[in-house]
Amino acid sequence: MTQSSPITQAPIPAQPKSWLARKWKLLVGLLVTLMLLGVAVVFGIISLVMSSIKGSDVAKDAMDRARSNPSVVQHLGTPIQEGWFVSGSINVSTGSGNADLALPISGPTGKGTVYVTAQKSGGTWTYSLMQAAIDKSGEKIDLLGAPSAAQPAPATATSTPPPSPGPETGTAMAASTPPAAPPVPSASEGLSTADGDQAGTQVVINELKRGGGTVTLKFTIYNNSNDDLDIGLRFKADGYKENGGRSFSGITLIDGVAKKKYLVVADSDGNCACSEHVDNIKPKAQASLWAKFPAPPDDVQKITVVIPHFIPIDDVTIR
Repeated sequence: MTQSSPITQAPIPAQPKSWLARKWKLLVGLLVTLMLLGVAVVFGIISLVMSSIKGSDVAKDAMDRARSNPSVVQHLGTPIQEGWFVSGSINVSTGSGNADLALPISGPTGKGTVYVTAQKSGGTWTYSLMQAAIDKSGEKIDLLGAPSAAQPAPATATSTPPPSPGPETGTAMAASTPPAAPPVPSASEGLSTADGDQAGTQVVINELKRGGGTVTLKFTIYNNSNDDLDIGLRFKADGYKENGGRSFSGITLIDGVAKKKYLVVADSDGNCACSEHVDNIKPKAQASLWAKFPAPPDDVQKITVVIPHFIPIDDVTIR
């Protein structure tokens, strides 16, 4: 008899791993990279939008007024900083547009939000709302008027009885009454006048005269209110050197018939040919100001003068 040899089974070859099983780490790394890239792109877009809004004339003007308002400073302290995440929208196209913004602000002693609603027409912003809402107290402070100083507390009445009537009593009492502040000179003289959006302010056009290919506008702003008329960035326009922002480069002349707008002339260095470095106009005071524009055609004898924060003045005669 012969003995049979055992049967040897051949080994089963190992199955190759799928492409997904071999490359999963690479895929995870790629997905994470794409996610981070997407977050960076979104963050960059948001930062660009935030910077654009905060750099607008409307936002700058609102922050300038908030920082100079005594009531806001009293609640928040100084310095007042602008928050990063602003909300709202601003749309501008060829001299017209609208803005509806909420600008977070904060100081050493509190936080708040400045709300602004404005319309732009003829290159000029007109505000319908600008107020600072204080988080802690809930107080809402109007920023459209000039900042008003805190009023002193009234003097405590004394118990001394009034002097008995006599021949000299009336004279003595009249002498003790402080004289009233001298009134601002009359604004009735001039080519035209218009009221401002701050109560008690008025502009008078003194002269609009041709010469040397330009027209020169001379005007006077009267402040009959009890508060400063804040200059800040309120009367400037983009495209000129800043020079501290206190210029009147935002004034325009509008020819309604020819549908043409004339901007303030700039020199070779980008400075406006207009009043610059203008201080706030004190209560019961006035400021004489000027600006130069390209001269309209000789047949244009009357034109509209648009000064920011004042009612546009129509049919001003060019001499």
